[in-house]
Amino acid sequence: MSDNKSSPSCLTWKKLPQMKDPILLMGFHGWPNAGSVSSETLLYLIEVLKPKHIAGFDEESFLNYAIDRPIAEIEDGIIHEFDSCVSELLYWENTDGEHDLVLFLGKEPSFRWNAYTSIFIDVMSKLHVRRLFTIGGVQDSISHSSKALVTVVGSSIAALEDTTQLGYGVQPAEYYGPVSIHSRLVNACADSGIDAISFWGHVPAYLQKSPRIVARIVGILNRLVGMRCPLDILEQKSVELDRKIDEAMAKDPNLQQFVQSMETGKPQVNLRGKKIIRLDDFVKRDHSRDYRDYED
Repeated sequence: MSDNKSSPSCLTWKKLPQMKDPILLMGFHGWPNAGSVSSETLLYLIEVLKPKHIAGFDEESFLNYAIDRPIAEIEDGIIHEFDSCVSELLYWENTDGEHDLVLFLGKEPSFRWNAYTSIFIDVMSKLHVRRLFTIGGVQDSISHSSKALVTVVGSSIAALEDTTQLGYGVQPAEYYGPVSIHSRLVNACADSGIDAISFWGHVPAYLQKSPRIVARIVGILNRLVGMRCPLDILEQKSVELDRKIDEAMAKDPNLQQFVQSMETGKPQVNLRGKKIIRLDDFVKRDHSRDYRDYED
């Protein structure tokens, strides 16, 4: 079913499916994607659930290419692939639970947040979505062996209660400082009478990916959405990453000291604006060389 006439020009609808009390799940590349928690969670769900296409969303008018440049593949002097600024709205029919799922993974808008938010409030109205979940990642002064932590920001106390009562290490967020598009969306949902929750997975600053946190968030979503998305692959990746980290620490006392300082909550580096250890790179390098990829 095409409905382009009543849609903003950045949206191209393919169909408007009949869905069962759908929940919109949004993730973003960029600043709110520490540890790739946001993008990895959405990509994992898309890979496992194999959702269908609803609409294309052209993000170009919301991006600053001087900051977030497109990616291209050039081979033998010829451009073969150019990163499209069009993201997809997808839907998944949940045969086992009470809620179908609408999924969106895009880039955090560089500007025009009010216009961007208004578009997705309209999308939720069109698709009869009464609940929004956003996924984000935040760097924290913790280590990979710390207890998994997910904090939440909600549009209301009632919306928060559904998640904090689950357990799973979910806690209400305490924060003061710069915010992301997640917060603007949650605020807009509160004004529109839509329940909204922003999930934030806390990851060690030295990891580029954290499958353990992704597994924790997917487990939370399983409970809230009423789905059965498997966690075994993510858990296996988490065990393998922990093994590599332990091996790396055993071969490098500087790295061991750094990680232990994170475990005690007293990091030896200032995480803001400093060059920090990237273990994903470290575990692939030659361990016979000294490793000093951080600043005192």
